[in-house]
Amino acid sequence: MQAKAKVAVVPCGSYEETEVYEAVKKGIDLLGGIEKFVKPQENILVKPNFLSAAPTERAVTTHPSVICAVLRILSEHGCGNVCYGDSPGSGSCKAAAEKLGLTPENTFGARAAEMAREVRVPFADGKTAKEFYFTEEAAQADAIISLCKMKTHALERVTGAVKNVYGLICGYRKAAGHVKFPNAVVFARMLADIHRCVKPRLHIMDGIVAMEGNGPGSGDPVPMNVLLFSQDPVALDTVFCRLIDLDPELVPTNTQGADLGIGTCDSGEIEIYMPDRADAVSFQELQQMFGNPKFDVDRKGTKRTLLGRYSQIMTALAKRPRIDRNLCIRCGVCVEHCPVPGKAVTFKNGKQEPPVYDYKKCIRCYCCQEMCPRHAITAGKKRARDL
Repeated sequence: MQAKAKVAVVPCGSYEETEVYEAVKKGIDLLGGIEKFVKPQENILVKPNFLSAAPTERAVTTHPSVICAVLRILSEHGCGNVCYGDSPGSGSCKAAAEKLGLTPENTFGARAAEMAREVRVPFADGKTAKEFYFTEEAAQADAIISLCKMKTHALERVTGAVKNVYGLICGYRKAAGHVKFPNAVVFARMLADIHRCVKPRLHIMDGIVAMEGNGPGSGDPVPMNVLLFSQDPVALDTVFCRLIDLDPELVPTNTQGADLGIGTCDSGEIEIYMPDRADAVSFQELQQMFGNPKFDVDRKGTKRTLLGRYSQIMTALAKRPRIDRNLCIRCGVCVEHCPVPGKAVTFKNGKQEPPVYDYKKCIRCYCCQEMCPRHAITAGKKRARDL
């Protein structure tokens, strides 16, 4: 009988450094200890979510206390070749790290990665792509530890462990990836291929304060008071879904990840462990302790089969991105990041008015919504103030 996927859930009520360090250590120990995942002599990349250079209170990025806790544990294990970083779709890894207050003085000997130079990595076994252009640090790493953030996502409903690996792709290539993989299902299969290629050793989800609503960059912080740990990225994301009363099979990264063999979204194949508990914890118990059924996430729609990835109907039925003219400052970030040739969003009448969409071109990738610095773009129903 195949062993069940193991997910450790550790309560943590604040980002106070000592509390977070102790919680992270407990979670890793529940999975077998850091020695199970890395060797001291290995080249290790710690990959947080640095969506943008955002303040910690917005819950856009992995919190620095979580990052520093992992770096401290690696240092205590004797790991001397550790770097940390992400390749944001906008801005730089350096700017995001500085905004979070990560410095040589508090990162336990780990170096800040640039995540700007790329390396072509062939992947003959890929189902969606036969090659990837990873950052140099990702391509050279012996081991990758992924530190994702618990957030909603306009395209995939939620972003967690499966989605976090997209930050291994050089930032300037990310928008083009949405054109090549133009809907939620095929994009999720591409993410699963990245996992199959780089095989991250460990996934840790920062859910102490999560993001609900208009994620992954413009939503609202909401306390969830947990850290999640697993070797299985799909199982970890499935536990996240169950905590927020979202059917895991509505999330393409779960179903496609399971189909391509990087994990399981079947709750019967997942065991949950917590500190000071000798036995596994049931999903019902977990929901009673940490569940948030009012979490603002898209629960509508139906489960999509693999055939959905071939259908243009998926794009036509997807929610349209819309601009709130009262919030838009006409900065042009949405236009800049639109990956569609000829642009699906443009300044039709110059910058005196907000940009407008050509929905016949729009592929519903939501790059515009993800990168908007003023939270002026949403994916959903039209409102009176929207364009």
